[in-house]
Amino acid sequence: MNTAEQLENAHLLVIQTVNNFPEAEWDIPTLKDRWTVKEIVAHLADYEHVLQDVLNTFLAETPDTPYLSVFIRQFTDYNGDFDKVQLGERGNYTAQQVIAEYQEVQSETTGQLARIPVETLGQQGTLPWYGKGHSLNDFIGRLTGHIQLHCEEITAFRTREQQ
Repeated sequence: MNTAEQLENAHLLVIQTVNNFPEAEWDIPTLKDRWTVKEIVAHLADYEHVLQDVLNTFLAETPDTPYLSVFIRQFTDYNGDFDKVQLGERGNYTAQQVIAEYQEVQSETTGQLARIPVETLGQQGTLPWYGKGHSLNDFIGRLTGHIQLHCEEITAFRTREQQ
């Protein structure tokens, strides 16, 4: 499976996981980390924004990478505030607004990814902030794994709530 397919499958998994999710349950904390389903999807939207910024650096579309800058600072300053800050900005969003944001940015990242040459995706060392020898494929692979884990968490929560 190529990187674009891997990312698209992860995006579809999110949509399938929250499809027909009861609106009343979007704001109930899940057991694992006490985030709500709405916060988990907002968190995934944040990471899509980070990916969008990463892809912008390859496409030279804009030098402005606000999400990536905060994301990188989280690791260099070891403050770990990326999630807290980003989730705080969406505290008043409805479930519909969160999923709409996720779908909008994932659509944009899919389009961006399609414009990056395949050989560039696997080129090691192109993400120096991510660690020596890593490629865009590596970053996207980790992102899709991250998406899958959160979808499993939502599915487990949904199963518990139905029992």
